[in-house]
Amino acid sequence: MKPPPPNPATEAYRPDYRLTRAYHEATGLTPDGLDSLCPSYLALCATGERYQEQTLLGQGGVKQVFRAFDTHTRRWVALARLRPRRGPDFYDRFVHEAWLTASLRHPNIINVHEVGVAEDQRPFFTMDLKGNQTLRDLVAKSGNEDPRPLLAIFLKVCDALAYAHSQGVLHLDLKPENIQAQEFGEVLVCDWGSGRRQSEAPAPAPSSSPPEDPLANLTLQGLISGTPGYMAPEQLDPAAAQDHRTDLYALGCILHFLLTGRAPFTGSTAEVLTATARGHIPPPHEAYPTLSLPPSLVAIILRATRPDPADRYPTVSALREDLQRYLDGFATEAEQPNFLKEARLFILRNRLPVAIALTSFALLTVLTTLFVQRLEAHRQQVLAEKERSSHLAARAEVAQNRYLAALSRSQQEQKALALDLALSANRLKNMGIYQRPYKTVRQASELAHIALTLDPTSGKARYELYSLNLIQMNFQAALTLPTEGDIVPPGYQALAQAFPHFAYSPNQRPGVSQLRQFFSHARTHIPDQAPLLERLLAYDQRLRRSHHHYHLVIEDFLRYLNPTQEGIRLHYEEDEAKLTLHAPGHTRLLVEPGGSSRCTLRYHPARTLALISDGPFDLRQLEGLPIKTLDLTRCPSLTLNQALSLPGLNTIHLGPHHPPLAELRRHIVTPGDFQILTSPTENPPHPQRTAAKPEPG
Repeated sequence: MKPPPPNPATEAYRPDYRLTRAYHEATGLTPDGLDSLCPSYLALCATGERYQEQTLLGQGGVKQVFRAFDTHTRRWVALARLRPRRGPDFYDRFVHEAWLTASLRHPNIINVHEVGVAEDQRPFFTMDLKGNQTLRDLVAKSGNEDPRPLLAIFLKVCDALAYAHSQGVLHLDLKPENIQAQEFGEVLVCDWGSGRRQSEAPAPAPSSSPPEDPLANLTLQGLISGTPGYMAPEQLDPAAAQDHRTDLYALGCILHFLLTGRAPFTGSTAEVLTATARGHIPPPHEAYPTLSLPPSLVAIILRATRPDPADRYPTVSALREDLQRYLDGFATEAEQPNFLKEARLFILRNRLPVAIALTSFALLTVLTTLFVQRLEAHRQQVLAEKERSSHLAARAEVAQNRYLAALSRSQQEQKALALDLALSANRLKNMGIYQRPYKTVRQASELAHIALTLDPTSGKARYELYSLNLIQMNFQAALTLPTEGDIVPPGYQALAQAFPHFAYSPNQRPGVSQLRQFFSHARTHIPDQAPLLERLLAYDQRLRRSHHHYHLVIEDFLRYLNPTQEGIRLHYEEDEAKLTLHAPGHTRLLVEPGGSSRCTLRYHPARTLALISDGPFDLRQLEGLPIKTLDLTRCPSLTLNQALSLPGLNTIHLGPHHPPLAELRRHIVTPGDFQILTSPTENPPHPQRTAAKPEPG
């Protein structure tokens, strides 16, 4: 007979003797016992003041920077404090610099570790402690040697500024002294004290008198903010707007310094400010005639430092790409090269192939000349003996026919070369348009123009030029090309003829309203050109200065891809960088065949993607999206039957009726860990951490 089950109400509590023994052992330890058990903990408790052994490294107009030992982390750091005479009216400016710098995470921007208030109630912050060599020091050491190592450093500075501008942050005090450049390639942009977010109004600087000493490398405090010699003209006008092109002007001045060892304007502070207000800097090759300055770099400097911000490069990335073109051996956009310049650079880039081609051409020319000379001599001999022998006359006619055949073969070879160039342009356009659209379109256009020069009747070359003009939305130029012989598809011509006034260039892109009107018309009248329109979208998205309301353009393109689907909507929350897609079941996000076969949502940056769909949705369409959070709570029907790579994924939100979590873990691949949050039924959401690699099936 089984004993009755115990009654919890009457069962007496029985203490566990093991817990009692562990408690007495823990609470009964003597200091000697703790010292042997956790010496590191005791050492941390006895550190006292955190930042010790402080040594002054340098100081500016607002703050001092010390070398200090952090006793908590046991490492040397750079400790920034306000100068002793700077009172509370500088506190917010100092804290703003710390917070602004801490918000930027980039390999070429200084890292901030701690922001706090010291015992004297004055703010401080700590940063990475690097070497004390600035870009100015490095230029002084390099002398007039090869500038390419300095240009490599400048490219990293451009990367840092391009990243900061993408986060809406302006530096507004770029100069060689604010760039740390070590001998082993480490480059850091520092001193963001004058920086601000572009969306914020410029904060009034604390009142103080300008420095009496005309030191061009000190930042002016007071009515203006910036450093004479490196500040843009609009920084002298409190009413003028300042944006990313203000930093771009300073980059042009820094490039001037790298090549000449001097800022564009020199002299006393008053003289430098007066010259800055006038705007135009002296051309470096005229101001320094003894220096051998590359014309391409001079053109980049002059464009970046134009007085009117609208005449400068549209973005830091555009300046960087122009400089990279110079380093790669191509002509820069700033110098507007002619054909001879392009040809010379082409030869320098391709010395061996050009040498082989010229040698072959010379050999062919010599052989052809010898052949023609011999043929002509033979023909003359036959004509001279024509009266004596009809047989010799016939041989002369045969020889003449051979001569004409040789000329015909030469023309055929020229046409064959033109066809090869046109086909190369087509392959380059199809392979590179989605990775480097601007460079791809420019190089493909060069190949097509050369092909048309070799063979003016080449329909393939005219077709490539027509399609490349459509990708750039320069319909006006496309319509000037001859289209006889059905070389251009009717859909292409219909697009250009619907908007004949479109004549956009890399520096001038259409507005969002023009793009929406264009896609709406294409959806109604030209429904079979999705691959072309995706290439057009990839090119426009990469060259566009602002992506404000650009999600509406992506929404219209999705409607073009899904003409029978109703209710497709795309919403973007800028504060959270969240993209929300309302889509019926079986909505297409890919252009295939003929397109990139990648998700079209990648053309709009977003950290979070939320899907709202009442029908089946294939998650494989999201392959490669650089999102951090994926919200599927309002997408109950999912399809995922093979691996899905989401390289930046941190979190997935699921609903209560989604597939088992193990199935998602098996298929989703990320470089790091990510968590899955399930919406509550009766219990609150709970995170489940999963590994980066898929589990075995």
